[in-house]
This record gives sequence, structure tokens and C-alpha cells, in this order.
Amino acid sequence: MKTLLLLLPVLTPIGLGCLWRFRKLKGKAMNAAFVGTVLLSAVLAAACALVPQMDAISLKWTDVLTLSLRVDGVSKVYLLLLAVTWPGAALYATEYLEHDQDPSGFYLFYTVTQGVLHGLAMSGNLVTFYMFYEAMTLLTVPLVLHNRDKEAVAASIKYLVYSVIGASAALIGIFFVGSVGGTGDFAAGVLTAEQLAGKENLAMAIFMVMLVGFGVKAGMFPMHGWLPTAHPVAPAPASAVLSGVITKMGVLGVIRVLYSIAGVERLRGTWVQMALLALTLLTILMGSLLALKEKKLKKRLAYSSVSQVSYVLFGLFTMTEWGFVGAILHVIFHSLMKNTLFMGAGNIIHKTEKTYVQEMDGLGRRMPWTYAFFTVASLGLVGIPPTGGFISKWNLAQGALATGFSYSWIGPAVLLISAVLTASYLFTLVIRGCFPGEDHKPEPSCEAGVRMLLPMAVYALLIVGLGVFSGGLISYLETLAQTLL
Repeated sequence: MKTLLLLLPVLTPIGLGCLWRFRKLKGKAMNAAFVGTVLLSAVLAAACALVPQMDAISLKWTDVLTLSLRVDGVSKVYLLLLAVTWPGAALYATEYLEHDQDPSGFYLFYTVTQGVLHGLAMSGNLVTFYMFYEAMTLLTVPLVLHNRDKEAVAASIKYLVYSVIGASAALIGIFFVGSVGGTGDFAAGVLTAEQLAGKENLAMAIFMVMLVGFGVKAGMFPMHGWLPTAHPVAPAPASAVLSGVITKMGVLGVIRVLYSIAGVERLRGTWVQMALLALTLLTILMGSLLALKEKKLKKRLAYSSVSQVSYVLFGLFTMTEWGFVGAILHVIFHSLMKNTLFMGAGNIIHKTEKTYVQEMDGLGRRMPWTYAFFTVASLGLVGIPPTGGFISKWNLAQGALATGFSYSWIGPAVLLISAVLTASYLFTLVIRGCFPGEDHKPEPSCEAGVRMLLPMAVYALLIVGLGVFSGGLISYLETLAQTLL
């Protein structure tokens, strides 16, 4: 029974999503079927995360090619994160796409992607992970392409090209792991010294290529360009999950390679670690500066994602317990915060058709709930207590100092500078919206509907609630870090 439970989160959204498309449901029936499917699938994913002692599923084709599904500590975090974030954006989409000519196409790819993401989270080896990873890319391209205009076509092509390049870099690593006798199984432990004997330098280069390859999906420099191109043209619910969830799957690839294949003991203190730390810090600073400069609302948030997801990568690349805890905390909190911010941007664009920062004057008075939730997410992204962003960034700074490097202070310094820049480019939106000046003429309310506000309200509550009551979550992550390091 528990073995079957592993398959249900993968197959249920794929099967039902295709069924509703085949039945050509429309209107309220389509909305109900869509949200119901996503919620059911989320419950199944949460069950996989919470049921103890799950059995693994393996389908062996050859000694190297084996498909495997299993649930470990990292899988549980991702499954629960998907169970919270994916249904919220689905409910949001039913109102946002209310007047869309063909929302069923969006719904199909959204639900099928959910099943693939569950498979990705539960992948037990590199081969399985790669198959779901590529499927995720192919299925999310139509989400970016949904509007089908010239800009959307160009953005989707760019997203696809960048993703394929990153996945190809990871594939090189899979071939290398197989060539030295490794199975790529995440539970089997890292590659041994005997397997890499005589190939140590090559192995270092391959691990670097793999980590940068998965870093493409996470928006790490120099392959970050797809994010600010794809996000502004995609529908708001797609932008929310692209930033809040899809980028974190690149992070998951980094976790699997770093902690289950290469091994932190092998990479700690090497040129690989130094190069990766430098790339992440550069991305953090660059993304924040570009966000501050950007005048288009959704593009500003996209550059923010470039910066903030590299916070996560930086924590992982410190290869310390505090760094790992801070990284996973930021995976969770950034997902909640960026979902909220992109939904807020979607509310503004959907109701007012205003897309630029300078057009936001007075919107806080016309859309009070949208701006309230947007403000909570902004406080969290800056890292102001008692939000969860403060907890994650505090642990990231501690992780940087725990590396013991003589220049370990550079990491916290860059994080602090980035926080100031984040406050500048986010609080500008809040201030312009809520305090437009005495000469601003009042305009009628244009607040979004309940289906667009409810997910934002839940996420805002979690941003603060998990920040205040974070003890249990941190304890779990500390235990998980000790098993990986």
C-alpha cells in the first residue's frame, strides 16, 4: 500500500489533468475539476511526506539505468512545500484567467507539471531525477508561452535554450558517474576515492559543471538571463510558481549532487567551492542592483529572484550545518514570499493594467488587501523580524562565518548590502502605493477577488507564523543537515 502511495502523487495530476482536457470541460466545471485535482494531488504528496518508513520503487533496465522513487528528508521538505504552494497558485489562476480564451490549456500543463515535480522530489537516483527534470522544463515552456504573442514566443525559446544547456551540463556528470562505476543512487553514498582514483582533477571539473548546470534553473550567473525574460510575459500564476517553485528544483539538483554524489568533504576548501561561492555572491549583488534599476514591475521581481535564489545556493556552498539550514529555510520562505509578490503584481496588472513602478501611486488605497499582503512579503524578503526571511538570512550569515575562511566576513557583508538594496526596490512600491502625496486624486477601489486574495493571505500568515514559531522546523533541518554533512 505504501509503495502504491509513492506513485499516486505522480500519476493522479497527470491522469486527471489529461482527462479534464479530453472531456473539454469549461467554465465553473473546469475550474472545479482543476482546483480539485491540484488539491487532491497536494494531499497525496503531503501523505507521502508524513507517512513514516516508505518503501522505495525501483525499475531496473540496466546496471546503470534504473528508475527509482523514494522519500528521504529532503524529499519531505519539497513535497510539503509543493503541497502548500501549488494549490494556492491554482486557485489564483481560476480568477486571473477568468476571461482567457483557452484557460484549459494552461490548466493541463499546470496539473501535469505538478505530477512531474512530485516525481522530481521523490527521485532516488540521478537518472530518474534527470528524466523528471527535463520533463519539468518541457511542460513549463507552455506556461511561459501561454499568451502566444511575439514576446512570449521569444521568452519561451530563451527559457528552453537556457534550460537545455543547464540540463546537458548535468547529463555530462551522469555519464561520468556511470563511467567510474557509480550508480547515481542518492541513498548509496558519495563516490569513493577508489572509484575516482587517477581521475581526481577530472572529477572536480565534472562536479563543477554539474553544479553550474543545475544552477541555471536557479538563476545563477552567468546563466540567469532566462528569469527576467520569462517572468514578465508569463501569466501571474505561472510567474509565481516559476519563481517560487521551479527555480527551487535547480536547487534540489545542487543538493543531490553536492551532498549525495560529490560529497562535501571532497569539495570543501577546493577551488570548486571558492568558485561557486564567488558566483553566488556576484549573483546576489548583481540581481539586487538590476532589480533596483528596473522600472517594470514583474521584471523587477524577476531580478529579485535572481538575487534571492542565490542566497540559497550560497548557503549550500558554505558546506556548513548552519549554511544548509539557512538555505532550506530560504527555499521555504522565498517560495512563500515570491508567490505572494508575483500574485500581488498580478492583481495590479489584472485590475488596472499598470505595469511600471511609476504608475503605482495611490494603488495601495485602491487595493488595500493586495498591498497589505505585498508588504508582509516585502518585509520577509528584506529579512525584517519576525518574518521567516530574518530567520533564514541569520542562519545563512552564521553558515558563512562557520566556514573558517579568513575572508568569511565577505558573505554576510554582501547579504547585508543586498538586504538594503532589496528594501529600496520593494519598499519604493509600497510607499508609492500607500503614500502618493497630497496632490494625488482619489480613485475608486479596484481590489482583486477572493480567489486571488485568499492564497496571498495564507502565504502572508505563513511568512510570519513560521518565522515566529520556527523552532520545530529548524530542529528538523539541523537533524537533516547532520545526516548529509
